[in-house]
Amino acid sequence: SAAGRLKTTTESRGVYSCCRVYKTRTMMPASQSEPAGSGPPRLHRPFKFYDPEVVAILTILFGLFQVLLGIPTYYLSVYSHALYLCPVFVGAVHLTGGSFALVCERSPSRQLLKNSLYSSLGGLLVGLSAIVIYGYTYNSILNIGSCDSEHTPFVHNHCLREEFIVFFRTFAAFLSVHDIIALVLQGLLSFSALKGLKAN
Repeated sequence: SAAGRLKTTTESRGVYSCCRVYKTRTMMPASQSEPAGSGPPRLHRPFKFYDPEVVAILTILFGLFQVLLGIPTYYLSVYSHALYLCPVFVGAVHLTGGSFALVCERSPSRQLLKNSLYSSLGGLLVGLSAIVIYGYTYNSILNIGSCDSEHTPFVHNHCLREEFIVFFRTFAAFLSVHDIIALVLQGLLSFSALKGLKAN
């Protein structure tokens, strides 16, 4: 009947209109459906295999290990026991920078990204200062007194001046290498945070 054909034609047009709307929405470019940079700011990944979370965890571990190295540094300090504060303070700064980066990666926000950037830049500054101090102590240990000095270590009346100098310089070089590795990690985190802020 005419009424049946009209109803069928109306239904067909409705289905056709729905299909066109669905097709238009699914084929809409991402730039029109969602504005770029609308998501929460995150740490930038400069290359494919770079994982900010792994770098942050490594920074925390290196910072924690430097804090622990303050214990032997305290007993190796010949002229001043205050030298142990250097690895303790530097390690604490690296630990803080890695912690901010880790939290920012897991719960991204612009404020956390700023905190991560500031703490990483602070870690770079403190780490560079520590390398200068370690280099100074590496050379100044040569000024340790002779075997007649009260600061010179003895074992069973045997002077260990030369052995102590070699061991102390090796330990100072170890601290420097450790700090350089942490500096590289902090540099990566600061670069990622800076690029992440600029991208958002």
